[in-house]
Amino acid sequence: MKIGFLFSGQGAQYSKMGLDLYEADQVYRKAIDQASTLTGMDLNAIYRNENNELAQTVYVQPAIVAMSLGITRMLKRDVPNLDIRGMVGLSLGEYSALIAANSLSFEKGMQVLKDRAMYMQNDAEETDGAMAAVMRTNIDTIENVCQKASNDTEVVCPANYNSPKQVVIGGNKAAVDRAIELFHEQEIKNVIPLKVSGAFHTPLFKKASTLMEKRLANVQFEKTTVPVVSNTTAQLFEAEETRAILTRQLVSPTHFHQCVDYMINNLDIDTVVEIGPGQTLSKFTKQIDKTIERYHIDNQSNYQKFIEASRG
Repeated sequence: MKIGFLFSGQGAQYSKMGLDLYEADQVYRKAIDQASTLTGMDLNAIYRNENNELAQTVYVQPAIVAMSLGITRMLKRDVPNLDIRGMVGLSLGEYSALIAANSLSFEKGMQVLKDRAMYMQNDAEETDGAMAAVMRTNIDTIENVCQKASNDTEVVCPANYNSPKQVVIGGNKAAVDRAIELFHEQEIKNVIPLKVSGAFHTPLFKKASTLMEKRLANVQFEKTTVPVVSNTTAQLFEAEETRAILTRQLVSPTHFHQCVDYMINNLDIDTVVEIGPGQTLSKFTKQIDKTIERYHIDNQSNYQKFIEASRG
C-alpha cells in the first residue's frame, strides 16, 4: 500500500461519532480528553449531540479534528511502518493533516482551531449565506452561471471543486437562488441546495479571514514530516507559506479533486485512507480514479478492518 491520508471536513459529522473508539481505546480517549482541556469544551458531550451541538461550527470543527487526530495516534501505535506518501484534508481537515504531519503541535493546533471556529461561526451568523452542489456539469458553465447571478452587492461563486462529478457553489442566498434558476433554465436539474450554516470558502468570510491572519501572525509552522497538499493551491504546503495559505483558505475555493490528482501523479499513491467521520472523501476519490483502493476509519469496526488489510 502506498497511502494517502484524507482528513474529513465540516459537514461529515454525525451524532455519536467516535464514541465506540473512546470507550474501547485508551490512546484515542487520551487524545479526546486532551483536546477537551485545550479547547475548554466537553467533546464527548458534543459527540453525543443531545443539544444539537454538531450543527454549530464553533463546536463541530474542534470535534472533527480531535477525532481525526485520535485515530491517527492509534494508527501510529498499531501500524507505525505504514507507507504514507501524502495527506490531504478537506478545508477544516487541513488542520488535522498539518498537525498529523508535525507542522503544528496538537496543543497549538487545537487552540488555533477553537478561534477559527468562533470566527467562522460569527461570520455565518452575520450573513445570509447558502450553498448548492452542482452535479455532472461543465466547470465553465458553472462559472459563467455564477458570474451572471452575481451583482455589486450579492455574490455567488464556486466554493468546492470536489470531483469530476461535483462542484459546490456558495454565496449570498439571493445570488445562489438566482444561479439555481439559471441552471434550471439551461435544463441543468441536478443542483442540490445544501444544509449548511454559511457559505464557506467565499468572500462572505472575509472578516473571519482577516481575524485568522492576526491570529496566525505569531504561530510558527514547521516543515511537514509527510507531504501535505493544500486545498487552496493544489501544491504542497511549505512552512514559510502555510500561515498565508490558511488565511486565504477561508475565502478561496477548495480543490480537492486536484489535490488527489497531485497525490496520484506526484506521490504515486495507490490507496487512500479517510480518517474522521463519514465516507465523503472516499466517494470523491472513487469519482476521480476508480483504481485507487479506498478505506475509511470512523469506528472500531472499520479501524480493525483497515489494520488487518494493512498487515496483509
